[in-house]
Amino acid sequence: MKKKPIYVEVDILAPIEEAWTYTQNPKLHEQWDLRFTSITYIEKKSVEEPQRFTYETKVMPGVVVRGWGESKGEHQKKDGTKTSSLHFGTPQKISPIAEGRGYWQYIPHDRGLTFLTQYDYDVRYGKFGKLLDAMFRPIMGWATALSFDVLKRWLEKGENPASQYRRFFLTIFISILFCIIWVYHGLVPKIIVQHPTEVMLVENILEKDLQSELGPSEYRVGPSGVGLGPSETELEQSGYRVKSSETDVRPSGIGKEPSETGLGLSGIGKEPSETELGLSGIKKEPSETDVRPSGIGKEPSETGLGPSGIGKEPSETELWPSGIEKKPSETGLGPSEINSEPSGTEEGPSEFRSRSSETEGESSKIKLNLSKTTAKPNEDALSWNNANKIVIWIGIAEILFGLCWLLPRGKRLLFGAQIIVFPFLTIGALLADITIATAPFNPVTFNLALWVLSIIGFIISKDMPSARRCIRKREETT
Repeated sequence: MKKKPIYVEVDILAPIEEAWTYTQNPKLHEQWDLRFTSITYIEKKSVEEPQRFTYETKVMPGVVVRGWGESKGEHQKKDGTKTSSLHFGTPQKISPIAEGRGYWQYIPHDRGLTFLTQYDYDVRYGKFGKLLDAMFRPIMGWATALSFDVLKRWLEKGENPASQYRRFFLTIFISILFCIIWVYHGLVPKIIVQHPTEVMLVENILEKDLQSELGPSEYRVGPSGVGLGPSETELEQSGYRVKSSETDVRPSGIGKEPSETGLGLSGIGKEPSETELGLSGIKKEPSETDVRPSGIGKEPSETGLGPSGIGKEPSETELWPSGIEKKPSETGLGPSEINSEPSGTEEGPSEFRSRSSETEGESSKIKLNLSKTTAKPNEDALSWNNANKIVIWIGIAEILFGLCWLLPRGKRLLFGAQIIVFPFLTIGALLADITIATAPFNPVTFNLALWVLSIIGFIISKDMPSARRCIRKREETT
């Protein structure tokens, strides 16, 4: 495939004489032309002799390409158009350019001039050199166009080329940094490794959303992850919950009148005379009840009724796992042990409910809601799986956003988006887990640094020089 010469054209709103000076003076030329670090003119021996010069280009620290050049001819047309022909080359093997030729042309018009160049060159290393030039030639064309726009801004706005290049390359550097940060944090801790902290933050947000949907009276997160409201008490000793305002409850949840239900833990539906009162399930008459876990039979007046075996009279029985002491006539029936003789019970079914209702007010209204408080065995696993999937999708979104920083346009828009997003990301992380703010290297300080860097990028990326402002193809003339 035949190679195309490099062509660049730009309109400059400045006098043609000024543009000629800024391009032909070597000290001014080396400031705006990105292709040359320094240009040194060699003194001519005669007026007819072409102007020779040497140049240096710093590719990277420690790597410098040196070459030669000469301006072979200058002429001016009647319409004021000026042309300068160039011949250049380098003997250094590190450069793919062996030798080349081109010209600069200055075409005046009503508002200023059109400044353009076209040049081509031969490469080294045969076919391998041509393969390298397929990547090198676009870079040379881009560098030429960017240099022409820097010259245009210098002549039109007076902005020094060094300041323009400083802003341009600093913006490029920050953009590459943000690309690496977003791609890394989206790929490594969210997709490849799936760091537990990432999943935990998402889980906490999901639980807070669930709490806001159910309301504070219906949901809270307990130590085991089971939702319990302030008005719902988990009776951990027996493994069930009670709603004392509605029913006298046993593990089966069947509400009955005291005269219709068994009060023991293992027996339901018995007369008071047949009640199972012992924790070990031994059936006895109230007068013969053995209520100690060890099963030693004693009279009610001689035995301790609490789970710990502390001897108390029936009127002093500790009936609740939480250690609240109530007399049988003043308290609801406890889940672990109940000792009541028919002859000693003065309240009927209706009075019993009334007394239970009063006790409910004194004991912070203990409730039973099995449909809301019973945790399913796979709830935690289901929540973890959902959080994993969400973290993966977040990682994919971060990778895509990071790749957007490699696009040649829209840098200022991306900086502006980050200025808005980073505060919300920081607040969200703190709401999910406030303790992360005390970590040695945490999202608060990290996001703050990126937020400040985004503000700097937003400021310096305004009205930057760009190769896109130049024409890169010659118009065909008929």
